[in-house]
Amino acid sequence: MMIEEKLQSEEGKSPLKALRERLGNISQEELARRLGTSVVSISRWERRVKPMSLTVPQIRALLRELRSANWDMEAFLEESSSYENAEA
Repeated sequence: MMIEEKLQSEEGKSPLKALRERLGNISQEELARRLGTSVVSISRWERRVKPMSLTVPQIRALLRELRSANWDMEAFLEESSSYENAEA
C-alpha cells in the first residue's frame, strides 16, 4: 500500500517545482515531457503567470507523477490553490 504524504513545499514555492524536486530534481523539460505539455506552460504555471489547465490525459500523467512521489492529489490541489491565490 502506498504511503501518502501531505505536500510540504517551502513557503512561496510552486507545488510543481516542489514536485520536480521530489522526483529527483527533474527539469521543467522532463516534467513537460511526462505530462504531455510544453516547457513554456510548466514555467508559466510555476511562476503564477497562468493557472494550471490540464487535459484528462495530462491529469492522469500528473496523478502518476504524484504517486511516484508518494503525494496525494488532494494535498497537491490544496497547495496549488493557495499558491495560485497568493499575492504575486
